[in-house]
Amino acid sequence: MYNFTIYRVALLNKAKEEQVLSRFNGEADFLKICNQYYNALQKQKIDYYDNRGNKRAFSITSDIEFNESQRSVISSLDSAFTGEIVAVRNNLNILKYLIGIEEFQTRGVFSCIQIPEGSKFGYIVFESKANHGVKVVFERQLQKFLNESGFHDFRVQITPGLNFNYLSNMIDKGKLKKVRLINYGLLQDVQLSLFDNLDLYSDDQDVRELKFKTKTKNNLIKHELGRLFFSNSNKKEKISFFNQYIVDEIAFEICHNGASKTFYIKDKSKMRSNIDVFKRLDFEGGQPTYSSMKKVALDLINEMLDNNRLSLSEAA
Repeated sequence: MYNFTIYRVALLNKAKEEQVLSRFNGEADFLKICNQYYNALQKQKIDYYDNRGNKRAFSITSDIEFNESQRSVISSLDSAFTGEIVAVRNNLNILKYLIGIEEFQTRGVFSCIQIPEGSKFGYIVFESKANHGVKVVFERQLQKFLNESGFHDFRVQITPGLNFNYLSNMIDKGKLKKVRLINYGLLQDVQLSLFDNLDLYSDDQDVRELKFKTKTKNNLIKHELGRLFFSNSNKKEKISFFNQYIVDEIAFEICHNGASKTFYIKDKSKMRSNIDVFKRLDFEGGQPTYSSMKKVALDLINEMLDNNRLSLSEAA
């Protein structure tokens, strides 16, 4: 399994209105701002600490590919962290040396940004690597760079970008493992059974979970969940599931080709936007080639732009 994660990027003004990125203050092009940001990361390493107190670093030492006609910026980000001792061995498993707990372990993380002309949304694809998540520091430093460039009235917003072609295929061909029927607040019968000691209007949730065995034939249920997932549901209205269950939210888990994903009918912002791209990539020496990573990243973004199931502004 080899994952890419897709994010959607927007710029909000003080009134929280999304801006056309190619002229977000009337003339500035956010694509060029991103290119300048990448070049700044090439000149200065960012040091910071994670929530476990380990020192991390974020920078760029690779070449930066800026393609104005393709509206893209592509490079490999350097992500590094401390806090672990690593033994480096040769192919005979003989110890060569140790990386100390205070030394940086660095990995390259492929990244691709595309900002379509005249659009309020751009897309960022990151290579997924364990212990090297870059979304939070990337967003924080991009906002800082935007402020330092004089654009104080605009806020960067990076959210999961869902590829609905991929998700549709996963629902169609995958196996339904579980369904969670969720109500916000505990139901009255639960309140009574607990001697009325709980607040009905608290933030607690009443969740009914349905689990399915591997051999269970549940295509009818899966079809109904898919229909609800791709519908324009009103977030303020209840969901009717088979005219039997009236709930606030439905979450369901689908497994396909070794990958598992949890879907949400209403709050799609909770969904992970990672995609297994192993079969799409070309490998040399056990590593994906740069050219194939670039092609796959741009193809994934184009698939999102071509999707006609839902308006991306509503769905992603």
